[in-house]
Amino acid sequence: MKKLRTILVLLAAFALVAAACGDSDGGDTTAAPSATTAAPGATTAAPSGDAITIEFWHAMADDLGAVVDELVDRYNASQSDVVVNATFQGSYDDTYNALLASFDAGTAPNIVQNFDLAAQTMFDTGRLVPAHELMAEGEADGFLAAPRDYYSDDTGMVALAFNSSTPIVYYNAEMFEAAGLDQPDPDWNFSDFLDACEAIEASGVQFCATFGTVGWFFEQILANSGGLYFNNDNGRTARATEVEFNKGQGVEVFDFLTGLIADGHAPNLGNTWSDTDSVFFAGEAAMIFDSTSGARGFQDNADFEVKTAFIPHSDSSERNGVVIGGAALWLIDSGDDATNQAAWDFMRYMTLADQQITWHTGTGYFPVIASLQDAPTPELSTFWDENPNFVTAIDQLATTRTVNDDGSPNYAVLGGRAGPFPEIRRIIVEAYSAVLDGGSTPQEALDEAAERANEALAGYNAFFDG
Repeated sequence: MKKLRTILVLLAAFALVAAACGDSDGGDTTAAPSATTAAPGATTAAPSGDAITIEFWHAMADDLGAVVDELVDRYNASQSDVVVNATFQGSYDDTYNALLASFDAGTAPNIVQNFDLAAQTMFDTGRLVPAHELMAEGEADGFLAAPRDYYSDDTGMVALAFNSSTPIVYYNAEMFEAAGLDQPDPDWNFSDFLDACEAIEASGVQFCATFGTVGWFFEQILANSGGLYFNNDNGRTARATEVEFNKGQGVEVFDFLTGLIADGHAPNLGNTWSDTDSVFFAGEAAMIFDSTSGARGFQDNADFEVKTAFIPHSDSSERNGVVIGGAALWLIDSGDDATNQAAWDFMRYMTLADQQITWHTGTGYFPVIASLQDAPTPELSTFWDENPNFVTAIDQLATTRTVNDDGSPNYAVLGGRAGPFPEIRRIIVEAYSAVLDGGSTPQEALDEAAERANEALAGYNAFFDG
């Protein structure tokens, strides 16, 4: 118990460091503009009768939060034994920090939606009921391999993938046509992207593209270019002790991203999601990097035709693919078997086909159930025929090269895993500023970022090495 408390104090300290830097990028916490915004603390149901009450904390705002509420209400109406209170906790970082604080305060929820970067931290808390302990034999095989493996340790699936996403390029189809451009090739590289920029800007568009200087795009384009973020196979065969992003592919990717802004192809809007959306919707930029979770919002809110494309990769590499983004549902051990089982019942419900179809079609997150992609329902097939933008993410993930030619795992696209990853992502945000505002070269900025990141890794790992 003493060791567990020390771990939680350590994790809370790292959370405070990350919080002091501001919100993590998350990858998909913000959809396109909507009229409603959920407030922290808002709940969707109240306990009734003798039903077991389950507290569910999530990080979905606006249109995404409305779909979460719809699914929770659907579950509560489907049976009378369990009542789920769904509470919006703010951004991914807000939810992450609130959870760590709740462990010490004794106010932890039963279920938390925690983001991809928190996976190692969640494994280290010692406060979970792993999903594989409650799953029926073979049940994990029903999930898509990428999200299943991302949230698994060497004993099995720990969390249930729920809202999985990847980054894609949204583009203004009318601007592309005016510039004489076709649909981008799925295998396009940085030079192809810059060629498109030249044609777009020559046609009179102010900016070729827009994107926030967030850490997620750097991580994803690095993976697509075959580069590792951490050593020890991206922290998957042993704890990550050093970063690798300041070498080879990392420098090439960061030079491309900072160069788009420095060379005037994209506005310098800083670490933002909403401001970039505004530039795209206003017709000031032809392309935007964003999450697949915003597909519904981009499609419904633009007054021009929006199409989607894969993200590019470096000139010196082949296309590798993307890493799972988004978040999963984690079951916090309440100490009571009946309560844990009630929480598990709701978690499983959220990943069943009907709920995943509602979630996918209402947002843009792709279904995490393999059967929906292998043998889609007539409803889903019709939806995809009518909404091809929602298929891009599925195709981009399906063609991700998870195994190398020699049969070994392609750790680049399996994603990095490290305890202080949220803090390190924020360091990358500051590296953007060092280049764009401070005059550093991409190599200099990444070297400085690597030094700070390695210190964070050493501090985190020191406890677990003892």
